[in-house]
Amino acid sequence: MDFDAGAAIVAGLVGGSAMGVLLYMGIGMMPNQMKMNLFLMLGTMMIEDKKMAYVAGAMIHGAMSIAFGVVHAALYVALGLETDLIAWGLLFGLAHWAVTGIGLGMLPVMHPVMKKGGMAAPGAFAMRYPPMTAMGFLMLHILFGVLVGATYGALV
Repeated sequence: MDFDAGAAIVAGLVGGSAMGVLLYMGIGMMPNQMKMNLFLMLGTMMIEDKKMAYVAGAMIHGAMSIAFGVVHAALYVALGLETDLIAWGLLFGLAHWAVTGIGLGMLPVMHPVMKKGGMAAPGAFAMRYPPMTAMGFLMLHILFGVLVGATYGALV
């Protein structure tokens, strides 16, 4: 299989969009248990205005989704994986969760609002939030990997 950048970008956007929709559905249904307002968290790293921060956060998440989709697809090609991309996507989703989970632990060092105490720091793997948030963080990254594997496999 040859690397297809367009398919990788679409696959990343499909996975990232599903993550965003399900995250905000979870926040809407269980606001006391789902505390990771991802778009606001990402956006307020650059912009203080809350409305604009949501837009910026959604754009940042979209760009990261594309980047991780490209990484997943590049790994499929580099490792010679042509079948079972959904299963491989699940495994890559776990690796993606591990990388971003560690990054969450380091976020307060560079996040201006967290530094000032205006936003709760999630901790590594979102463990400073309620348990459902940490579990959702894991499940959404697994879902991302599965959807990237399924979408990329369907498009190439």
